[in-house]
Amino acid sequence: MMNVHNLMEDIVKSCLKDLMLHQQQVSDLNEKLQSDIIAIALNHLPPKYVSTDQGEVFAKTQLRAQVETDVYRELANAIEKVLKFSRKSELG
Repeated sequence: MMNVHNLMEDIVKSCLKDLMLHQQQVSDLNEKLQSDIIAIALNHLPPKYVSTDQGEVFAKTQLRAQVETDVYRELANAIEKVLKFSRKSELG
């Protein structure tokens, strides 16, 4: 049986890494918060599945260029939600 993979996961993780390198606000998020952000963003983005290595290579280059704006928008929204919630729970 072939593996089916959602490429959007790789793109979202990669874009979050880029944000963490360049934005102080997100550079020190722990793994749990990063996972929350990724999950929230992915829930708002359409999945893009591939089942072959060739499909993955092709789709990654084409797809990232097409969806990057949406991914960064959803990551920004997710970061805002997670930071708001984590601040509230710290005040708790």
